[in-house]
Amino acid sequence: MDTFIPLQKPVKQFLNLESLIEYTRQIYDLPISKISIYRAVKSGSLPSMKVNGRLLFRISDVERWIEGACEKKEDS
Repeated sequence: MDTFIPLQKPVKQFLNLESLIEYTRQIYDLPISKISIYRAVKSGSLPSMKVNGRLLFRISDVERWIEGACEKKEDS
């Protein structure tokens, strides 16, 4: 007899630009602008990928980016 395994909705792993702005505002209480994100992507400090013309960001990369920025402020 086959056992039934219910499907689970996958955990969200990627954010688009608007979701990233909302995520940083809600989770970290940081008001980050689109311009700041574009600059971080251009400089290479925030990894991203482009899919169908839209920027996507891995949540784990965003967390490392924010933590890295916080560490730099503490060192100053």
